[in-house]
Amino acid sequence: MRVHVIGYGNPFRQDDGVGHVLAPQVATWLEGRGETVMLHLDHQLLPEVAADLAGAEMVLFVDASVAFSEAGYIFVPVVPDGGSESLNIHSFGPGWILRLAEELGHPLREAWMLSVSGVSFDFDDALTPECAERVVAAFAAFRKWWEERRAVEPPWK
Repeated sequence: MRVHVIGYGNPFRQDDGVGHVLAPQVATWLEGRGETVMLHLDHQLLPEVAADLAGAEMVLFVDASVAFSEAGYIFVPVVPDGGSESLNIHSFGPGWILRLAEELGHPLREAWMLSVSGVSFDFDDALTPECAERVVAAFAAFRKWWEERRAVEPPWK
């Protein structure tokens, strides 16, 4: 399967750097399972990412969240949302990127968001210990989900 992993956030604002920590872990793990992976890391989602999704079958967005989650993370499907009639880069979200990708002729079979609850977004280049623990839990949950779906579905190749 061709998977595009997109990690975003500011790696110099403590837990906002989750995408830069977790996305490479996920990408490396998927590659170790024989998947074709493209990894993209940035400070925020930009419209150019939609063009990069050409040929991908699945996209996984990885980011920090200011919202608290009981598990310390959320892992949810993402659907295309909104149109590309206005450009405000501060309001781009995964759904908007998917919609733009569709408009460019690159619809995806599926898209997911793995978002880890942050504790502090102050200036620092290290995750807080609490967030680092949540990254471990989120990564374990992703691996379990991936292995369970592979056991049920035939490999996408």
